[in-house]
Amino acid sequence: MKAHISYIAMVSDRPERLAEYYSTYFGLRQLGRSEAGDVSLTDGFYNLTILKRRAELGEDAAESGLHHFGVAIDDIREIEGRLEEFAPNADIRGENGDLHHGEYRLIDPNGLPVSLSTKHFHTAAQPQGFPEIHHVAIKVPNGDDILNFYSNVFGIQEGSASLRSRQQGRPARFAGDGNTAWAILPMHSNDENEGNVEKAGFNHYGFVVPSMEDMLAKLPADGRTSKRPSIRPFAEWRTFDPDGNGIDISAQLGYEVDVDTWVRAPS
Repeated sequence: MKAHISYIAMVSDRPERLAEYYSTYFGLRQLGRSEAGDVSLTDGFYNLTILKRRAELGEDAAESGLHHFGVAIDDIREIEGRLEEFAPNADIRGENGDLHHGEYRLIDPNGLPVSLSTKHFHTAAQPQGFPEIHHVAIKVPNGDDILNFYSNVFGIQEGSASLRSRQQGRPARFAGDGNTAWAILPMHSNDENEGNVEKAGFNHYGFVVPSMEDMLAKLPADGRTSKRPSIRPFAEWRTFDPDGNGIDISAQLGYEVDVDTWVRAPS
């Protein structure tokens, strides 16, 4: 089995405004809209869904912001078998499987929701040229436990950046699924350039862009765009969308999406 993180769900009072932002600045293309106001976009591989905040949404903690991510899988029965072996108390329930959701919902050991799809979330499942999403980051109090859970259930691999973090005595862990670099960060980590520092769960995500110079020149001034600290293994800059969701931006530094395998913009 080869599973891939390939879905991001955020909740917003203004999905159309966010959709316009991501189309204008990151070149995402529209997959479709729902009558309730949800909008789904894609870079070719990822489905980025902006859910309209409403009482009928049916999500726990449905305040505006990044809500959860999703994993494309081959076979739900295989996932159920791995959960039976490694996390017998984990909960799987159904989702409606439409354009804006997965077919299943897993609740991980920290109580974080994860959508699952055997249809690759209705995308082409192929990178189609930068800008592309290649990074997601969560903040949890038990990084090693969570890394073990996702490694056992979905087969993600701890990368060399994570091994260096261990050697330096740092609690951050980094893994990859072949397309996405996944950061598992500790709670209470902070630096002067980081917003939403204590947002537990899904904290931020990131793009590789073809030209950092061009991207910085066109981003809106109110995005609080700033350079990332040099100790970070991924991404040179961070910006924020109109709802305050954190977005890492990289060109030459890139993201380690598998062991010693990095995605960077062409030099």
